[in-house]
Amino acid sequence: MSAAPVHPGQFRLARVQVVNWGTLHGHHDIPVARKGFLITGASGSGKSTLIDAISTVLMPGGSVRFNAAAQESAAGSGRNFVSYIRGAWRREADADTDALTASYLRTGATWSAVALTYDAADGTAPVTLVKLMHLRRGANANNEISHLHLILDTDLELTDLEPFVARGIDTRGIRKRWPDAVVNPSYAPFARAFRSKLGISSEAAQRLLHRTLSAKSLNSLDQLLRDYMLDEPATFAMAERATTQFRELREAHRVVVDARRQVETLEPLVALADARRTGLQAQRDLQDETDHLDAVHARMTVDLLSDRLDETRAQTGLLQAAADKTADEADRAGERTLDLRVRAESAGDGRLATLRVHKETAETALERITQQRRRFDVALAHWEAETPGTADDFAHLQAQLERELRELDATADTRKAELYEVAGALAERRKTIRELIADREVLARRRSNLDPDLLRARELVCSAAGLGEDALHFAGELIAVRAEHAEWTGPIERVLGGFGRTLLVPDELYPRVAAAVDAHHLGARLVYRRVRTGVGAPDAPTTADGSLVRKLEVRPGPLAAWLHHHLADRFDYACVDTADDLRRVPRGVTRAGQVKHGGDRHEKDDRRRIDDRSRWVLGFDNEAKLADLRRRIGDAETDVDALQRRQEALERAESGIQQRRQAAAVIRESAWADVDVAAAGSAVDAIEERLREWMQGNTEYATLTADLARAESEERAARQAHTAALAKLEQHRDELTRVQARLDDAQAHAGTAVPDPIAVRIRARFAVAVRRVTVDNIDRALSTVGRTINEEMRSAQRDTADAERRITAILTGYLAEWEARRAEMRSEAEYVDDALAVLARLRSDGLPAYEDEFFRLLREQSHRNIGELARAIRKAPGEIRSRIEPVNESLRRSPFDTDRILRIDVKDRRSPAASEFLAELLQITSGAWKEEDRAAAERRFEQMAAVLERLDSGEPADLRWKRLVLDTRLHVGFIGVEVDPEGNDANYHDSSSGLSGGQAQKLVFFCLAAALRYQLAAAGEELPRYGTVILDEAFDRADPAYSRRALDVFTQFGFHMVLATPLKLLQTLDDYIDGVAAVSIRDKRYSQIALLPIRGDGT
Repeated sequence: MSAAPVHPGQFRLARVQVVNWGTLHGHHDIPVARKGFLITGASGSGKSTLIDAISTVLMPGGSVRFNAAAQESAAGSGRNFVSYIRGAWRREADADTDALTASYLRTGATWSAVALTYDAADGTAPVTLVKLMHLRRGANANNEISHLHLILDTDLELTDLEPFVARGIDTRGIRKRWPDAVVNPSYAPFARAFRSKLGISSEAAQRLLHRTLSAKSLNSLDQLLRDYMLDEPATFAMAERATTQFRELREAHRVVVDARRQVETLEPLVALADARRTGLQAQRDLQDETDHLDAVHARMTVDLLSDRLDETRAQTGLLQAAADKTADEADRAGERTLDLRVRAESAGDGRLATLRVHKETAETALERITQQRRRFDVALAHWEAETPGTADDFAHLQAQLERELRELDATADTRKAELYEVAGALAERRKTIRELIADREVLARRRSNLDPDLLRARELVCSAAGLGEDALHFAGELIAVRAEHAEWTGPIERVLGGFGRTLLVPDELYPRVAAAVDAHHLGARLVYRRVRTGVGAPDAPTTADGSLVRKLEVRPGPLAAWLHHHLADRFDYACVDTADDLRRVPRGVTRAGQVKHGGDRHEKDDRRRIDDRSRWVLGFDNEAKLADLRRRIGDAETDVDALQRRQEALERAESGIQQRRQAAAVIRESAWADVDVAAAGSAVDAIEERLREWMQGNTEYATLTADLARAESEERAARQAHTAALAKLEQHRDELTRVQARLDDAQAHAGTAVPDPIAVRIRARFAVAVRRVTVDNIDRALSTVGRTINEEMRSAQRDTADAERRITAILTGYLAEWEARRAEMRSEAEYVDDALAVLARLRSDGLPAYEDEFFRLLREQSHRNIGELARAIRKAPGEIRSRIEPVNESLRRSPFDTDRILRIDVKDRRSPAASEFLAELLQITSGAWKEEDRAAAERRFEQMAAVLERLDSGEPADLRWKRLVLDTRLHVGFIGVEVDPEGNDANYHDSSSGLSGGQAQKLVFFCLAAALRYQLAAAGEELPRYGTVILDEAFDRADPAYSRRALDVFTQFGFHMVLATPLKLLQTLDDYIDGVAAVSIRDKRYSQIALLPIRGDGT
């Protein structure tokens, strides 16, 4: 007579079938005894492989923990669906790569299957759960596996499915062959269906059963209840949701900060735009004044000349009458003088006339010699010589002069060469200044350090290609030497100077640029490089600390990645101090500028000094180069001043020499008689003495002479008066002609119409230039007014250029950071109004809207996400107590030790880190719905950011902290309390401290069994409907007595035990099992299963 079945009506595992699962190759069928079942075998034989086969049916693929018992003490088993389906049996090193590779039993297309049959032993049909898997040839990834799940109310032979799965899963064929089966490719519906059939109350109970697999290492209540009983708290999902949504808040904050930074960046443009508008308007006004200055001057001149002409014409009659009157008076005086002269000349029989002729001849000679003597004395002054007193002195002087002239002739070539040399140097320095000023003007309009001819070439290319200049960059404009390595700038320029002058052309612009370059004469040597930015650049090669590349920074932008790679690949030069150091590196550069290019090639280009900035091309701006240019212009101007002074001194010396030569010619051409004034004077004196003697002897002549002298004096006065009157009249007529001519000329220029406002401004300038404008000073006033207008124009142009330069600099920096704005503007001063429009929109619409959205999200997330998380953490201990209460209810139904029952108490044990975290959450949520100013909102945001960014961190320390603060299971501790029949607390177990291994295992397993019964038994039922509990490698540390007591616990709670454990425990387990499967392995690759009978003596 057969024994009554154990617990009829309870589903217990009755049969396990596997096909092609791990080292279980082919079909294996294991009947499972209803009382209890042992799976045993040596380590590595395949015990865990069989347990994992069961797990893969009872758990979803993402949750199943293969070789769970081993994973409790190791990083992981390395097993997965592919390794099981393929039959991985060893790992070995690849001969070519040294990488570890798996060896598989099944390498082609293959299928695997696991079937679990449950029987209730009450006459109802068994339930079979089947998982089918197929992997095609060449597939080796979990996502390439095909799955199908079946539930049948029959004891299915797994091999019957082979025709439907061997070449790929035939779902339609399976449904047709087993129409009553529940068939689903997805696991979740399959799990819901079998939980309902087998009496597994919930998904939590399903997970607990799976976790029980690894219960061998359970040694404390804390571990059991935290890791097995209690699910992962919702705080992790809340934190994940909070960090995910915080990204939206962070983005809103970034948008606000970005908008604020845009406003701050663009705000200086308001004043600069006003300055530019003012400067441009001033230039337009001044240009109007310049254009109409001559016309206004002509109009004013016409008015003044018209008045002058009228005044002059009124004086003509008076001047003509005065001239006529003096003419009559002069004629009468002349007639009287003539009469007296005739009478005087006829006196003395002609002797007087003869003496007078001799006197006039002597006086003429004296006057000629005196004039010659004056020229002679002037010539002597040039030679600093004394006037000769005698003919001998004169001859000595001429001899001395000849000697000095020969000396001057001997040095003439030297003086001329020196003068030419100074003139040449002066012309060269002036040319240098003009070139430097031209370079300065080019650099002042741009921020680049590149040579002006290259900048002009780029400007031409960009214009021809229809591009803005900011579309193309020279490499040197995108590379700068870091400030802390500034002393290496000269040597680095020696290495990178050529590359810095290379124009970088993005791939998409290459056709247009190439055509423009080919079509125009650029006036310079242009090297450009096509840069394929669309292709993912490999990571830049690694460079050593002393590398030139480490001393550079690259301007962020589309070309930055390419530049980093190119610099590291092509210019990895070591920066060394001396030539000795240079010998020890493959490529390098010394501080003195000697470059080793690799191999045997060295170079040192000393055509310019290494610290000469004029040829430096690297840098994001050219302020240093501009400063150097200004210094060089100042130095050159100083040189010009010195050379000019030297030239003037040489020219003065040469002019003096020429004057001395001319003076020498005068001296050499003179005879002593030509300059002997004393002798000529003596001759005149002698004749005058003879004339006086004659006149003293003739009284009539004396009277006539006196009358003649008076008449001649009166005639001279009359004729002088007439000459003066004629001169005045002629001057007057000339004045009339001149005034009329000026008036005609002025009227010709005064025909241009001048707008009144411009005319008023110009007339006001004339009034400022002179106190009273007249015909005589209006031209001088014109010069003053024109000069003033020109000075103001230059000042307005400087102010405008300065404003435009600063506007361009701001827009260049702005567009470099906010490249999306390039569609609205360019980095040119003409686009300042577009930039101001963007600023106005940001101020009026953008920034307020962004801030409103940020404040809204901040309030909502502070209240919802952070508040929800804080509430969950605060309420967690109470919720855990609620979860433990049903377990305590289950514990009260079974004695723990003789007459005592066991109760689990929950104690708060929140760590300092968790308490501090909760306080931070409460501080963030405090007043979250109150109105707050920007500063308070920013502080709240920073608090949230600090917390949530740490929660979102992947750093090991932050991950440990995250588990401490979010895993509310760690915020409590569990105490086992033994309660006597009177309800008194008789003993306390603080987790498992103070207990032996076996005692601890009994305590934990007792609670585990109670938890399982609570999860699996219906309300009010002693026996769970689903009974099979699988323990892998259980009771390995407990002595036989405590192992039996632990098994008594599970038996007492009505569970069916399937144990995987060493064979040495067989006698201990004899009373609890009635079937054994021994697993062994052949050739280390094929697992085999043998069923062993159980005899009465436990063998």
